[in-house]
Amino acid sequence: MRERFDVAVIGGGAAGLVAAISAARRGASAVVLERLPRPGKKLLATGGGRANLLNENLLPAAFTSTDPGLVASVLGRFGKGEIRSFFAGLGLRMQVEADGRIYPVTSQASSVLKVLELEVGRLGVPVRTGFTAASVAPVPGGFSIAAEEGPKLEAVAVVLAGGGKSYPALGSNGSCYVLAGRFGHRVVAPVPSAVPLLVKDRICHLLQGQKVKVRAQGVVEGREGPAVEGELLFTQYGLSGTAALDVSEALSIALNRDGRKDVSLVVDFVPFLSEPELAAELARRMVEGWAARDLGTGLLPDRFGAVLPQALSDQAAARQVAAEAKAGRLAAALKTWRFAVHGTRGWNEAEFTSGGVDAREVKHRTLESKLRTGLYFAGEVLDVQGGRGGYNLAWAWSSGYVAGLTE
Repeated sequence: MRERFDVAVIGGGAAGLVAAISAARRGASAVVLERLPRPGKKLLATGGGRANLLNENLLPAAFTSTDPGLVASVLGRFGKGEIRSFFAGLGLRMQVEADGRIYPVTSQASSVLKVLELEVGRLGVPVRTGFTAASVAPVPGGFSIAAEEGPKLEAVAVVLAGGGKSYPALGSNGSCYVLAGRFGHRVVAPVPSAVPLLVKDRICHLLQGQKVKVRAQGVVEGREGPAVEGELLFTQYGLSGTAALDVSEALSIALNRDGRKDVSLVVDFVPFLSEPELAAELARRMVEGWAARDLGTGLLPDRFGAVLPQALSDQAAARQVAAEAKAGRLAAALKTWRFAVHGTRGWNEAEFTSGGVDAREVKHRTLESKLRTGLYFAGEVLDVQGGRGGYNLAWAWSSGYVAGLTE
């Protein structure tokens, strides 16, 4: 006789494990179906291996979605306080860092995965690894789930928690989009997010491997996005580092989904000085006879001497007004350096996915499909994106727990 469960969770990542725990705690029989040899592989890589599992500033406004109200309704049921209590109940101690990011006190993502696996085991939830769900089909009283090769099982409810498309080697390959599409769900075209940017600029080659703290802002066809502060890393293909990753979502959508061409990253290389202050300091140095290659000394990494505008002479300016004019031009360039962005790196280097199952087709508070009774969604499979800093993992915990209630 074919196995039958109350809840089948497809995907054994962060959202899927919590969904299974949520279901089992209310007395439902649950099973986790994971295509990799072990669950939670992507979780182990989060936060640089430290698992930035939450943020003190968790609010619906931190997310973008086709239905922002859906995010608010879910966080209203299982938000920051509930997430902290959940993990505290599993024995995980947490620490809050100055920027609001919350990590396990062990600073090990493996600690987070371990407490989840222990709870799954304590609740008697079977985890079927190597199970690639090839189909989810409606049957009387629920669904039939078939693996690519081998077993089939049935469940009253199904939670699709297979993630997006980022880091496919860690488990997310977009397969749950296909399963959702077979029930008529619209999938907002997934694009890489929190991803390095492709730029053709001589400065990238001259400064390859150099990091610098900057303020950065994405611009799409003249429309400016929010400014962020962080590190910019110059690479052989363009730009990476936290500053580039933090503004990459809107640029990736423009380039990879909407086919826009006028996309750029505007960088302030000296965010700790205003443009007039920087111009005055550069003018003083010019008047004193500093060589052009040395003008950024103490303000920028030494390697910037190779990329300062060639128009600046190594000789002292003949007149104060000439120095002021040159300094003004250089200051303006350093405060608003514009990089034309022509693409992004691929899924293997993207931390997150932007896009997914249209959130407007999912019920508020429960995450049940509006198109098929008994079908639920959790985690990155939905078109819900948070910024770096623990927001996406927070969404995984929150949506996983709510979906697992299968109300």
